[in-house]
This record gives sequence, structure tokens and C-alpha cells, in this order.
Amino acid sequence: MSTLLRGYRMAAETLCILGICIVAVLGGLQVVFRYGLGSSLVWSEEVMRLSMIWTVMLGSGLAYSRGHFLGMRFAVDALPAGLRRGCDVLAALLVLGFLGAIAWYGSVFAWKTRLQSSSTLGYSLIWLNGAVVIGALSMGAHVLAETLWGKGAPQGGEGVE
Repeated sequence: MSTLLRGYRMAAETLCILGICIVAVLGGLQVVFRYGLGSSLVWSEEVMRLSMIWTVMLGSGLAYSRGHFLGMRFAVDALPAGLRRGCDVLAALLVLGFLGAIAWYGSVFAWKTRLQSSSTLGYSLIWLNGAVVIGALSMGAHVLAETLWGKGAPQGGEGVE
């Protein structure tokens, strides 16, 4: 596995783990503050939402490459190798088209919301909506790499080495 690919995976996995940790810690703190201390952390919901969206968008490509998406392959796997490959390429083209549409319309939407601010923290909503674009492009790169080279699963086990 190339150094660049290994670095990308390590960075994406680290960011995803960090994002989930943020959600878990803030969710726990929110419960303690709201029900234990009678005071709410008004900003925590926004941080948790932003963190969860970016985590899902960054992690979706990794999950695709590792084969963690649900698929119904029993009919395709019963086909001869040539037809199976043709079905896989057709499916990848359809997925790439769908992801392209998500990236395109997501970028239009993100750009239109760039001047709007979040209600609590005041950041530009392009940071929230831009995650959809980044996620679609990242997943598209994973789909393309899997279709062309089939090099998704990490060598030597799952996860950060």
C-alpha cells in the first residue's frame, strides 16, 4: 500500500474516531448538565451535529472500500466472471452518477448557504453543508479505485496500523 494511501486512511480514521469521541463525550456531558445540574450546554447540540455529519461523510468512503455496506450479491455472484464484472462496473457507474449529482447539488446548496450562520456558534453553514460534497467526492474516489484496481481492503488487517 502506498505511503500516500496509508496516510490518507490514517488521517480519515483518526478524524472519524475523534468525531465519534466528541459526540460521545458531549452527549454524556449534555445529559449530566441538563438532568444533573439543571443547566443545558446550549452549544453542544450544534457541535455534535457538525461532528456527526463530518464523521459520516469522511467514513463512508472507508466503509465502502472495506465492503461494509450492505449489498445483495447472491444473484450477481452466481453469474460467470465476465458478466459479474460487467454488473459490478455498471453498478459502479450508477453509483458514481448518483454521487456526482449529490456533489453537484450539494455544492450549489452549500454555496447558497455560505452567508447563513449557525444559530448558536455562528459559523458559516458552508462548513456544515460542504461535508456532503466532500463525502460524495471521497466516496466517489473510493468507488472508482475499487472498480479500477480493487485495492480497498487494508493489507495486514483492518484499521490504523
